[in-house]
Amino acid sequence: MITRFINKNNYKERFTQFLILVAHLALLQWILYTLYEGGVLPFKTLMLHFLGISVAGALLIRTCAYIYKRQYEKELKGQEANLEQLEN
Repeated sequence: MITRFINKNNYKERFTQFLILVAHLALLQWILYTLYEGGVLPFKTLMLHFLGISVAGALLIRTCAYIYKRQYEKELKGQEANLEQLEN
């Protein structure tokens, strides 16, 4: 089953997806830590944690969007090249 999921053609994409998953899980762990310790942390520290979480989340979203947009554009170029070859 795993060999159908990861192969020679898509191992870079799967590795990128794995890194994105790890980044999301790290962000989730930070959120849970902040919520768990929220009653103990000083207000300023708590607000800085939430600010950091929001910045990290925004950067993660933008990075994922950039990666997948670049991948989509590569696929479009590949399809365009295939159509040109078929026409000739």
